[in-house]
Amino acid sequence: MSKKNLIIGAIFAASFAGIGTSQAIEVLPSCDNGDYIVDAAGNTVCLPPQEKQTKPAAKPASVKQTEKKPVQKQQPVQKQPKKTIVEKKERLYTDWGPYKQKSPQELLAIIRSLLQEQAPVASYPQNAPVGCCYGKLVKPPTYKEIIIKYIAKDGGYKIVVKPPKFKVVEKKIVVVPGHYEYKAIQPKYEQKIETVKLPPQTKWVYNNGIYCKIPVEFPALELKREVLVQPGKCEKVWVKPVVKTIKVKVLEQNATCVKEYQPPKYAVAKQSFMVKGPQVIWDAVLCDVNLKPNEIKQIQARLKELGYYKGPINGKLDDATLAAVVKFQVDHNLPAGNISIETLEAMGLKKLAQNYIACEVKNLK
Repeated sequence: MSKKNLIIGAIFAASFAGIGTSQAIEVLPSCDNGDYIVDAAGNTVCLPPQEKQTKPAAKPASVKQTEKKPVQKQQPVQKQPKKTIVEKKERLYTDWGPYKQKSPQELLAIIRSLLQEQAPVASYPQNAPVGCCYGKLVKPPTYKEIIIKYIAKDGGYKIVVKPPKFKVVEKKIVVVPGHYEYKAIQPKYEQKIETVKLPPQTKWVYNNGIYCKIPVEFPALELKREVLVQPGKCEKVWVKPVVKTIKVKVLEQNATCVKEYQPPKYAVAKQSFMVKGPQVIWDAVLCDVNLKPNEIKQIQARLKELGYYKGPINGKLDDATLAAVVKFQVDHNLPAGNISIETLEAMGLKKLAQNYIACEVKNLK
């Protein structure tokens, strides 16, 4: 690419870099010596270049040497500590970036101005099949992304204290132990009736002045009495123990203090910067020459379905249709400016794209 093209691309990139808020482009600093580091906040900082130490030129013998002044030593530049880089990758990608914030009409005007001002890097193919049309497309800016995977937190040993483990078991305990007691057995009595016959007695009877001594007989006398059958005593009796089942905790595992290794934690820092601005290329395009009205209607209907086109389905490749096409191309990071085969495939019109796929530059023999 010529110097003029690079300047134009840089001007357009700078003019739209401040437009929109959704996708800001981060540009790495231009480091003269190529050395840079990524600080803790993820920013890229250039390292100061190493100053070349040149020997002083020898003075002529005729000139008197002046008194040497003490040389002040330069304070060493304090470098920021480098992260432990695990992996570093670079990738190139194309992206329209801030252009995506533009309206379809603004994008169509910008793309047309780029197509007029820039010459394509290659001419149209001489061996193209009959019926193919070729036009200029504006390729999105090319960016380089630097991806750095680094250790955000070092690995180490974590002290883990594990409490003791208990389990619940059933246990029988003696509430009242077995023992001997004395039981008092009282004496037993039986009631008996005894008949006692009294001996005959005599008595004096007076009758008509005469005392007579006569025998007297008494009836038998019944005596009720309690007879001791079993004497009282103390009897020694064994009392069984009283046992109760309770739930208790028993130690299953003692408390421990162990070291567990914690692996390091990784983070990713990314920086992107533009390496090439929008570039004009040649490729197969669809235009009024080879595109039929019913095919234009298919494109208009698909764009309306996707929310890019709001005009009538008239089969005309007018500015409203081209503006919707350009807006779709920019949103999907496709080369913009004309309807390409790649654009049809991205829209989902693969059957229509098959009719012209042989015209693509990459498919030519």
